[in-house]
Amino acid sequence: MLDNFREWLSDNLRYILLGLAILAVLLILFFGGRAIFRALNSGPAQEEQQTEQENNTSENAGSEEEEATDTNALEENAYPEVNTLIESFYAAWGQKNADAMRELTDNFTSTDEAKVVNATYIESYDNIQVYTKQGLDENSYVVFVSYDLKFQGIDTPAPGLSELYVMKDDSGNWLIHNEASDQEVQECIEKTRQEEDVQELISQEEERYNQAVESNEELKNYLEQLGEETNTALMADDGDMLTATEDCNVRADANTSSEILGRLQAGDQVKKLENAGDSWIKVEYNGQEAYVYSDLLQ
Repeated sequence: MLDNFREWLSDNLRYILLGLAILAVLLILFFGGRAIFRALNSGPAQEEQQTEQENNTSENAGSEEEEATDTNALEENAYPEVNTLIESFYAAWGQKNADAMRELTDNFTSTDEAKVVNATYIESYDNIQVYTKQGLDENSYVVFVSYDLKFQGIDTPAPGLSELYVMKDDSGNWLIHNEASDQEVQECIEKTRQEEDVQELISQEEERYNQAVESNEELKNYLEQLGEETNTALMADDGDMLTATEDCNVRADANTSSEILGRLQAGDQVKKLENAGDSWIKVEYNGQEAYVYSDLLQ
């Protein structure tokens, strides 16, 4: 039997080898074709899908960055309670109502009162617009106030822009935080002022002011004269250094009959402590409190 098998294998070997060769070719074509098919179909699609994913990632990153940038965007007239506070404050200023202004702030000094009482040239603040940005916490805002400042006897108002810091007190009432020595708040205001949307607002208001002044000769002349007549000593902040404009007496009390403690020469400087009323200023002189008439200081 074994001899018969060998004889059969010998007679049919070439056919067997041919069959195996054909089978090998078919297998190569089959698996190779599948690989080529995958490459042809997945290559461009993969690249397109990857590109799409990259674009989506880039767009999402851009959106997230834009969202992060706009989380504290400048808002106009967004908070009615804050608007009411600001409008009441400037209405009181136009009326020279220092008592009302004191109730709307957490600190209203004699210097602040002097600025209000002596600003008799101010008739009113009109067309008030309130712009806010979040302050140091959720209960505070940096506020930029745009207005038209109406002067007594001048028809054309002067556009203006002021900055304030408002916050809630322990009773939940909104007040203007009026403390220049609060370094943290001052830094917050300064940082906010440098932000792009605030700089745009400042530029916008400066342009509005310049256009008003340049287009109206009466307003321009009035502002120039006002700058010369304003008592800068009374308007200066507590703690500022004031300069004597001429030789003058330094007195123990705020009247011309009080004891003379010494004299200032023109050009001498003293530190302002506060406004003392009746146009007198309390100063620091030789380590003690003293008084100088405001018209003699600048």
